[in-house]
Amino acid sequence: MFSLLRILLSVLLIPLLPIRIGFTVVYIAIGITDLLDGLIARKYGYESDFGAKLDSIADFVFYFIIVLIFLKLYSSILEVNHQVALLVILIIRLLNVLLTKLKYKKIVFVHTLANKISGVIVYLMPVVFLLIQDSIVVWIILGIVFVAAVEELLITVKYPEPDLNRSSIFCK
Repeated sequence: MFSLLRILLSVLLIPLLPIRIGFTVVYIAIGITDLLDGLIARKYGYESDFGAKLDSIADFVFYFIIVLIFLKLYSSILEVNHQVALLVILIIRLLNVLLTKLKYKKIVFVHTLANKISGVIVYLMPVVFLLIQDSIVVWIILGIVFVAAVEELLITVKYPEPDLNRSSIFCK
């Protein structure tokens, strides 16, 4: 339920962009529902492959929309190199989706520690950019997200069976 709500709220961010209070309330609600989703599922034993997949889809929808919003709001400070790096990250993510579909016969998003960290960073990105609009910050965010994307791709290449909750390529 929380994942479905997060997808709906993520889509609502687009029309709410000019309405700061509405955008902020919905944005915070997205973060809260993301946290509650996993906590409640684990605490009450509601974990499932379908729930994990839906959570990943909700994350993907949110990240896609937030990147579009980020590009709209901050295109003036983005260098061409930033845009190329973002495109490379998106290609790696899409390549991983394609590879998991071919290899495992289903789309798999691995919940690595790096993916969780990059998710938090992407979630906090608008707040960071309100405080610091600097090229170095963009590079740090892009670097962390790049590492997470590459790690997920390497996990897909290396392991014959999918493991949605593998913490890293270096450990289980």
